[in-house]
Amino acid sequence: MSNTRQVVHVLDDLAMGGVTRALRNFEHPDLADLGQHRTVDIRDQSVRAESPDDVAIIHFTANWKKLAWLVDLKLRGGFSRIILIEHTYTEGYEQSEVRPKKRFRTMLRLAYRLVDTVVAVSKHQRDWILEHKLAPASKTVAIPQSRICDDLLALPINTDQEGPLRIRAFGRFHKQKGFDLLIEAMARIPIGLAELKIAGTGPDEALLKQHSKRLPHVEICEPFTSPEAFLSEADLVAIPSRWEAFGLVGTEARAAGRPILAARIDGLNDQLDAASFGHSPNSVGSIVRAIYRAAAATNLPDRGKAVRRRAATEFDAMITKWCQLLSAPAATVSGG
Repeated sequence: MSNTRQVVHVLDDLAMGGVTRALRNFEHPDLADLGQHRTVDIRDQSVRAESPDDVAIIHFTANWKKLAWLVDLKLRGGFSRIILIEHTYTEGYEQSEVRPKKRFRTMLRLAYRLVDTVVAVSKHQRDWILEHKLAPASKTVAIPQSRICDDLLALPINTDQEGPLRIRAFGRFHKQKGFDLLIEAMARIPIGLAELKIAGTGPDEALLKQHSKRLPHVEICEPFTSPEAFLSEADLVAIPSRWEAFGLVGTEARAAGRPILAARIDGLNDQLDAASFGHSPNSVGSIVRAIYRAAAATNLPDRGKAVRRRAATEFDAMITKWCQLLSAPAATVSGG
């Protein structure tokens, strides 16, 4: 494909953490061959195609105010295709954060109608979009997220199962991540059965520290720049999120050969399998039962190998799907 073709990534916050990480995937040589990738701010009124083959990829979260931006991009942008990646909205998000749902779904239908393709970042998210008729199957494709995990794939599998189960969790200290539920569950777990370390920062830091203050088997840790050292001493990784479009923490944990103990919600459903420990979302009791199951498991190293094998294939699969999407004729989408 001609190198003059532009793939324009449209954001409304160039400092967005998770989205910025996702943008790095487009630096892959196979995707770079499909056009020149550049990032722009949607508030720059000069966001326009430079050639008839140019494609726009929307990374910002839609809302009523931003519909005007999408209308402008649709009518005057001149792009051959507009692709929207749904980084945020999910079944779990809607259940937790949305009142009333009818108005919210109307906004999403309008936003999705203004683009040519909606990319769900998990299969479960795509199912939710289709179930509520937010967008037709013909224009909705699932491309689960991933990242290059060579560093984590090289991490030794833990074979020592002596002592308490070593649970690790990391991410933003925010209601979404459900760390308060995890700490409440640990309050019901005997000290000799399991220990928990949570690394990160965010608006709920003081609250989490307050909740864990009297729990000697729970520790709130500083954020880290690389997860290898933190995960090296883990037996498994807990992801008790209230909503999670995909959950790259799960990818990183599985690549490191650590099974996940995760809520059966949104994109985490895509990652849970027979080698993992699932629990009901928003349920402290279910988290407690999952921890007991994990502590009783005698095959954690084998489970770690199984989840690693699966994680090792996911980045290449994601790149392949993006290549297919960007190479396909404008009217062609494969749901996946």
